[in-house]
Amino acid sequence: MLESIKQCKRCNLYKNQNPLLDQLKVCDIMWVGLSAKKVEDIEKDMPLAIRTNSGGIIAEIESRCEKVLTYKTNLVKCLPLDENEKLRYPNTSEINTCFSNLIKEIDLLKPKIIFLLGTQVTAAVKRNLKVKFEKDEDSDLKIGKYKGVELIAVYHPSYVCSYRRKYKECYIEQISNIINARMLY
Repeated sequence: MLESIKQCKRCNLYKNQNPLLDQLKVCDIMWVGLSAKKVEDIEKDMPLAIRTNSGGIIAEIESRCEKVLTYKTNLVKCLPLDENEKLRYPNTSEINTCFSNLIKEIDLLKPKIIFLLGTQVTAAVKRNLKVKFEKDEDSDLKIGKYKGVELIAVYHPSYVCSYRRKYKECYIEQISNIINARMLY
């Protein structure tokens, strides 16, 4: 099923770089970022790689959650570049065009929790899935449901690295505590 995502050509972003996907596996947790970054080898690299600021924070969270299987993805699987070949934010049309690929991943992998990284990802999920998010009393995060899967909106890790450095440890601890509290081993 993910083979169809690897072959996707519904927009022109594939000309910049083919879809970047994690390795197929069953997962407990799915991390959803905004868009792909430039990689050397599309077959060996993955979204939210540990060498990135965001991937490093996610790896730290995962290291505190034993036996939890994770899958990393982006709303937009290909690389959005501007006219100067610089990474840019994907536009609404690109997000909407690629959104069905996220649904395929969710349906195939059946995660228990999906962390939506940042306001743009959360807004796209709200818009495309018509999900209502409510403030969680325990964590102060916004939580929704889709097909029985808990959707949790959090700050994007790169935002935490850039603008909330003092909050980084608290961010890591909060999310790892949420995962550990919700996972049944």
